[in-house]
Amino acid sequence: MDSQNTKNRPKYEMIEEALLERIHAGDFSFDEAFCTEKMLSEQYEVSRITAKRAIEDLEQQGILYRKRGVGSFVSRNLPSDDDAADAPKMISLLVPFATTQGNISEAIGTLSAVLAEQGYFLSIHVTGSSSPKERATLELLRSQNIAGLVYYPKRDNIHLEELNDFMFAGRPIVIIDKQTDCPYLNNVVCDNYDGGRQTARHLLEQGHRNIAFYTAAPLSETSSVRDRFAGFLHEIKAAGIAPNPQQLVTCCQELSDDAALSTERTPFQEQLLAMHRDGITAIIAENDRIAELIFLACRTIGLRIPEDLCLCGFDDTNVSRSLGITSIHQDFAGIGREVGRILLAALKNPAAETEKIILPVTIVPRASSQKNLSSISEHD
Repeated sequence: MDSQNTKNRPKYEMIEEALLERIHAGDFSFDEAFCTEKMLSEQYEVSRITAKRAIEDLEQQGILYRKRGVGSFVSRNLPSDDDAADAPKMISLLVPFATTQGNISEAIGTLSAVLAEQGYFLSIHVTGSSSPKERATLELLRSQNIAGLVYYPKRDNIHLEELNDFMFAGRPIVIIDKQTDCPYLNNVVCDNYDGGRQTARHLLEQGHRNIAFYTAAPLSETSSVRDRFAGFLHEIKAAGIAPNPQQLVTCCQELSDDAALSTERTPFQEQLLAMHRDGITAIIAENDRIAELIFLACRTIGLRIPEDLCLCGFDDTNVSRSLGITSIHQDFAGIGREVGRILLAALKNPAAETEKIILPVTIVPRASSQKNLSSISEHD
């Protein structure tokens, strides 16, 4: 390469080339940490931004993979020139919300690391709550050169026709969060049914008899929430409590911070006040975001948690921890590992058996559900 071309090339490309030569020469072991941005910037006398770009490009190519909180490592399966030309290395993930919401980032980080060890990398597509956008994104990805698909549907409608196209093209699919009864689609979920049972049992043990399960949408739309309610219902019936309409409450308006915090009474706030007047002593929210909004609304309208209402959520997010809300812990890192394992097995063997994985959950009791038992009995 002549000096003029070298002079015109971006510095990060020259660093990449030098690093590739060293990797192929065996200068780096697979299980030892790779050079940090700081080390590369000092060694090649470039900015840390330039060094970071070189590392990120090598990760995108599947040559390096990143372990969250640890650093970058050399992949054991370095892509050859033929592999790069012939085999797609992209796995696409469809999610209905920003990856900063809830604990989904834990699953994504683990999945990315598992895939990177085998030379694959992850692209993320946020579809929002729009079913047409989900379908359009699936149709777009179908035309692209991706190796497989991880799909987190917003509701139970999973666009089976589009997913069939991926399957027949030899692109493995794993559905997460929603339990699908389609027998030929891989599925990884946490045990929502047992989570509902554990939460109800916890509140029953605290002396509650009038417990409501609170949802943002009808149960017919979301299997994960439906399973949580079924587990809740199982436990209260086992305690000798007959089902009644008060035990299932669907939100009367679109939930938001404004609906919770408004100083002018909102339908959401009025609904919570009515539940309290009707003798409800504890609420199980379908997830931690709903629990957070109930917590904030109660504080705004003068209902005390746990003195007036006990509260539980589902997901064990950072918000539930900071507000002291009892919640169900899901193993999101475990979801990422299982999804990665299933995808990689299916990529090696397209005839691999379909897997349906249900991971265990555990309740994390906090202040929001701890209440003096004698005060509860006064409501019964």
